[in-house]
Amino acid sequence: MTERKIKTQEPQPSRRALFTGMAKRSYQAAKVEEKVQRTVPRPPTAVDEDIFTRLCNQCGECEKVCPESIIRMENGFPTLDVEYSHCTLCGKCQTACPTIALSNKQQDTGLRAKASETCINLYGYCDSCAQSCPSQALEWKDSQIPSIDINKCAGCGICKSDCFIGAIQLR
Repeated sequence: MTERKIKTQEPQPSRRALFTGMAKRSYQAAKVEEKVQRTVPRPPTAVDEDIFTRLCNQCGECEKVCPESIIRMENGFPTLDVEYSHCTLCGKCQTACPTIALSNKQQDTGLRAKASETCINLYGYCDSCAQSCPSQALEWKDSQIPSIDINKCAGCGICKSDCFIGAIQLR
C-alpha cells in the first residue's frame, strides 16, 4: 500500500489583505468603549487622567463658559464641584477648550451616585429622582432605596440635585 501525502497549503495573504485585516481589527477594538479612568472629577468629555494632565494647558476657558459654574480650577486643572449644582452635559466646556484635553466622545465626570439609608422612599412615597437621570442609571422602586447602575452613571449629579433631602451622594 502506498501512502498518499496530502499537502496542506497555508494561505499566503497579499500585503493589501494583511493591512486590511489589521486595520479592521484595530477599528473593531476602537469601537469598544471603556469608561474613562479618573482620579478626580473632571469636565464630562475629558480624556483619561494621565493624558489629560499632559494635554490641558490650564487656561481656564472651560471654567469661564460653564453655565452651571461647577468647574473650578484646582492645582491649575479643571475639576468639578457638584455640591450645589449639577452638570447638564451641555458640551460648552468642550467647545471652549483650545486643546484636545476635552475631546473624548464619551461624557463621564468620574463621579458616581450612591443613595443612602436616609432615602425618604423607605418610609413614604418619593420619586423626585425617578425621572431625572439622563442615562437611566437609576432604578426606582416603591418602599426601597433606589439602586444606581454605576456602569451607566455618567456622574452628572442631576439625581443629587433633585433629591430634596440629600440622600444621594456623589463620590
